[in-house]
Amino acid sequence: KRQVQEESVGLLESQLKDQQNRFEAGTVPRFNVLQAQVALSNQLPNLISARNNYRISELQLSKTLGLDFDPLRGEGAPLEVMGELTFVPRNIPLTQAIELGKERRPFLKQARANVLNAIEQVHVALGGFLPNFTSSGGYEIFSSPLSTSWNDTSKGFVFGLTGNWAVWDSGETYGRVKQQRALLSEAKITYDDDVRQVELEVQQAYSNLQQNRELIQSTEKTVEQAQEAERLAKARLDAGAGTQLDVLNSQVQLTTAQSTRLQALFGYNSALAEFDRVTGTQSTYTESFDGIAPR
Repeated sequence: KRQVQEESVGLLESQLKDQQNRFEAGTVPRFNVLQAQVALSNQLPNLISARNNYRISELQLSKTLGLDFDPLRGEGAPLEVMGELTFVPRNIPLTQAIELGKERRPFLKQARANVLNAIEQVHVALGGFLPNFTSSGGYEIFSSPLSTSWNDTSKGFVFGLTGNWAVWDSGETYGRVKQQRALLSEAKITYDDDVRQVELEVQQAYSNLQQNRELIQSTEKTVEQAQEAERLAKARLDAGAGTQLDVLNSQVQLTTAQSTRLQALFGYNSALAEFDRVTGTQSTYTESFDGIAPR
């Protein structure tokens, strides 16, 4: 936006210089010069504000990147932003984006793990209805209490098996199973709700991406038309068939079109970043289970 304002001020300055030259040549009245001066003066505050916003944006970016303030650099920002906003189309079907989001979003992986854990807890609780067995074994040597000889001993392998079965525990096991099944149901409901949340976020990001893509295509044509209108207005003024007001109006319309295009580019890149976040495009994980697949 700063660059757009600088270009607008540059156009108005050139327009003012042109009118001053015409006035000195006696072809236009002084009113045209005053009109150009007023237009330039009205545009300068917008340029000053745009430059200030640019400086603040650099400082905020420096803070986000963790760059400390350096007294040696004076009033300048600790970094210099290079490049321009560009439009790089991202073509991905909505269904594929939704499946990608359900596969890679971290909190969905956690929700699936919670469901699997709840299933295992139900299995553990159901084990309370089954008997418990304990086995033991070993090799033992017994000496005779009537002899001190090492040869007078009894030795051999020993095996044992014990078991217990809680036939009646006043419904404790049954209650534990019901509790774990309720927790499993809660985990499944939470997972399903999280899946729907991911689907909603992906669809919203996809819609915003599509909107800003259409805005960019529309504003590009508008900028071309505004540039052509300004060129024709200047040509008409040079030929004596137009007025200075036509030129000033065309320049205002060109500035507006360029600002709208920059806003569309910024909106598209912001929507693209949000789209990558909700789909987990840059997130990679290694699954340690083949449990519940996204519905």
